Amino acid sequence: MAALVAVGGLCASAQSNRGTISPVESDDEAPAQPTLHYYDKHGNKLDKPVLYLAELDTVTTVRPKSPYPLYCGVTVGVNFADAIMAATGQTHSSYDINAMVSLHNWFFPVVELGMGWGHHTENNDLFKIKAKPSMYAKVGLNYNFLYKSNPEYMAYVGLRFGVSQCKWDKTDIKSTIVEENPAEDPETEVKSREGEPQPSYEPDELNQKCTSVFGEVVAGLKVKIAGPFALGWNIRYRLGLHNSGGMSPWFVPGYGTGPLGFTFNAYWTFGQKGKKPVELPEIPDVSVNPED
Repeated sequence: MAALVAVGGLCASAQSNRGTISPVESDDEAPAQPTLHYYDKHGNKLDKPVLYLAELDTVTTVRPKSPYPLYCGVTVGVNFADAIMAATGQTHSSYDINAMVSLHNWFFPVVELGMGWGHHTENNDLFKIKAKPSMYAKVGLNYNFLYKSNPEYMAYVGLRFGVSQCKWDKTDIKSTIVEENPAEDPETEVKSREGEPQPSYEPDELNQKCTSVFGEVVAGLKVKIAGPFALGWNIRYRLGLHNSGGMSPWFVPGYGTGPLGFTFNAYWTFGQKGKKPVELPEIPDVSVNPED
């Protein structure tokens, strides 16, 4: 009985010594706790994590953005692909100079100005064509897939719209006639038996001309060689849109003689810009006491 009384006294003493639990109230006016951020407000990774007292604006989808300023320089090129092809026997040539402006190292408006000429003899020597030196011009736009990388290198696709003045002469136009002449004259009879063709010539078609309009789809590369000098090449699929007067010239300067072509360019870049500084939000001047 004494033991039970002792145990009851100990429980009552423990109950009286237990502290009272008080609810914790939140303080909305308490200073924000610092947060470690690894990306800036545009979603680009920072070189080093930064501690901020305020939350940055977050985005659910990171939009693509070039790290280069709007104007990143201008590139001038010379196309000499047909000089290479002429060495292999090609009888027509188009040479041009071109210039493109770098916008954010992403989009490149392009202008191409050139001149072309050539000559051609039809199969069986039926006639000859001489394409006179004629001007052409193209305008377009390139899209650079490497817009976040080194601007000295490009991998791009693009579009062109071209206009060309075509001028040519068509000469030595032959009409081949084999005369069957069973005349009694022995000399004539020999010629008839031999079946020698008796060619005749139609009048030359001189000073022919028309205006051609065409489009191009382009894909190419540009690679730095040394300093501002680079080389580049591209392939082109061409679409003939219109020839004035319903004519179909054998050769169109700047277009060629068929839908497929390529260019090979030497490039020089002027005023090339580097990456712009990373814009970070201003850090509020708030002191943080670790003991708070």
